Amino acid sequence: MNKVQDIGQVFKALFKDLGIEKSIEQHKAVNIWPEIAGERVAGLSKAEKIERGVLYVKVESPVWRNELVFLKAEIIKKMNTALHKSVVKDIKFI
Repeated sequence: MNKVQDIGQVFKALFKDLGIEKSIEQHKAVNIWPEIAGERVAGLSKAEKIERGVLYVKVESPVWRNELVFLKAEIIKKMNTALHKSVVKDIKFI
């Protein structure tokens, strides 16, 4: 293990001990929305927050909101895969 990995493990343990690991993971879920959604969709939507495993995404138009509802399961799977953990349980498009 190199020093960067050692530091990463130290921070991970610290965050867990402080009880903020879940908050950090949820913050990551909001931040990676553009990467997961793709450039086109991210240009028309924005992840705003996550509460109790529900990601709230603001969508510019009802047409896109409808389209994203059909992709919800796939998006959740991609999001959790990217996070290496089941953080997102549901998505509400608002």
